[in-house]
Amino acid sequence: MSSVPQQRGGWWHDYVCPTHGVELDTARGDTFPCRYGCEFRGGKFAAAWLVYEHQGLAREARLRARRFAAHGDAADRDRVLVILQDYAALYDTVVRAGWNDGSEAWMLKGKLFSQALTEAQWAVQIADAVIALGAELNQAADAAAITAMLRGLLETTEAARVILVDERDDESSNYTAWLNAAGRLLSRALTACGAGDDAAEAVWLTRTYSHIRLAIASDGWEWEGSTYYHLFVLRAYLLGLAGAEPASLPEDVRATLGAMTTVLAELAAPSGQLPSLHDGPYDRAPMNREVLEVAALSGQLFAETGLDAVANYAHQQLGADDDGLESMLPGWFSGPALPALAPSRGSVLFDQVGYAVLRDEGDQLTAILDVGPHGGAHGHLDKLGLYLYGTAPWQPAPGVPPYGSALRREYYATSTAHPTLTVDGRDQAEGTAVVDLWDAAAGRVVAHTVDAIPGVLFRRDVSLVAGHLVDIVTASAADGEEHRFALNFRPSHSLTVVATEAGARSTWTNDAGVTLSALHAASGANAFELVATRAPSDDPARVVAGADWHHRGVSACFVSVYRLGGDAHAAITIPEDGPAVVTLSLPDGTTHTIEAFSA
Repeated sequence: MSSVPQQRGGWWHDYVCPTHGVELDTARGDTFPCRYGCEFRGGKFAAAWLVYEHQGLAREARLRARRFAAHGDAADRDRVLVILQDYAALYDTVVRAGWNDGSEAWMLKGKLFSQALTEAQWAVQIADAVIALGAELNQAADAAAITAMLRGLLETTEAARVILVDERDDESSNYTAWLNAAGRLLSRALTACGAGDDAAEAVWLTRTYSHIRLAIASDGWEWEGSTYYHLFVLRAYLLGLAGAEPASLPEDVRATLGAMTTVLAELAAPSGQLPSLHDGPYDRAPMNREVLEVAALSGQLFAETGLDAVANYAHQQLGADDDGLESMLPGWFSGPALPALAPSRGSVLFDQVGYAVLRDEGDQLTAILDVGPHGGAHGHLDKLGLYLYGTAPWQPAPGVPPYGSALRREYYATSTAHPTLTVDGRDQAEGTAVVDLWDAAAGRVVAHTVDAIPGVLFRRDVSLVAGHLVDIVTASAADGEEHRFALNFRPSHSLTVVATEAGARSTWTNDAGVTLSALHAASGANAFELVATRAPSDDPARVVAGADWHHRGVSACFVSVYRLGGDAHAAITIPEDGPAVVTLSLPDGTTHTIEAFSA
């Protein structure tokens, strides 16, 4: 009896509850349960669960092979051989025959899976298991069948790449990065079996260099502007460079890999959490394992990366689901590490992808302002959205649930789901923003957009000064007509709002009882409306109290001043004929005045 499923896998994004929007839990036999009590059987759920099973077995093979290489436990070796032999038999009888009939028209088809991308991820793990076993594989009774499977996978990878790169002219796709990684590791696995050649490996290495040069902007971000896909592509690069000598990599490739790694170190919240900007899972075990692998492999490529807090956060989130695979990958590169990276952990503007990161001196509060393009298919309608992080996420980017959920586009990609401005209740349009002022030393960014809300000039002026976050939002309609302006607040924890004579006070409280307090004032008649919103996308069914701050008029000005752990020491002035002014009067007698930017 085979130890592996005998059916092809589907698309993992279909493994989602249509009622609650949550990723489904571990299957119980042929039942696929939701944490809220729903149960499903058959169809897309079964095909999606097969992806989890196949990928889980491939990870087990890789983990055991790496552990055998380190400790020599025969039980690990024997289990890996069983998995590889059974997959070789499955490949010969079921998979080799042709492309997956379950693929949708838009997909880049795979054979074992609906998508070639999934196939490439699976193949990377299988190939690494073969490489780790090395000569032991040659002792297996079905070594020839395993070698034949590797050749078949390599042919599939090459064919998928031809369709994507040559026929669709889409070399910059994140799929290409994974096809390149799979091609390189499969070639290395064949060499380990005595059936490969250096020239084939070199071709895939050259393709990886090409993708690095094409898909990464000068500020170090992967072009799509999504934290998850940035991480996803960086992981593919690091895996695909297996066995390379760091010092021998082309100079521009070394610099780009360093910049990509530094992006993660600079972006991370004080807790080590990576904000889920635009598309990508908010929090799930597979993502945290990917974070750990990136931290481990980049930590071999560079002497220091600044990712310790990021790795620690991922370990904490995984808990008992942490299998330690990333610690079993020593010697991934052949040669000493490159010089240490030096992330600033200060305020940083990523001017190509369009994120401004403001950080206070004590690294207790981080503000991220979205000032760039929406990043293509993985972007959200959240221009000039303001995300707040500390030791816990105060107002985080919400991410998205698995793509099979209608909530991905119907809610999580919309303006309503984000802490930004809407006018007349409509979603923003796709567009970009222009940075009017950037002062890293002063901790201030000002940006505006005329694209996101057609006919409206929308500007946001954000400063981190003396432990206070000052946020000044202005908007004006070019048509001179009255409109309904609404500034959204989207916390992930408890939010209370109390109206005052001067405006309003809000208190944000995290699970540990830590508070973020704010004073709010606006031009003219205005009001806060508490609204029920969805939690970040790890649990779309959880209801969170958010707020929409309304003002009706030709123009609007909203001013908020935040302070961690206590009330803000601030006075807010909004004159009718001039820019808003915030005066901070601190207990030590010092004062700071922030006058809203005026073009």
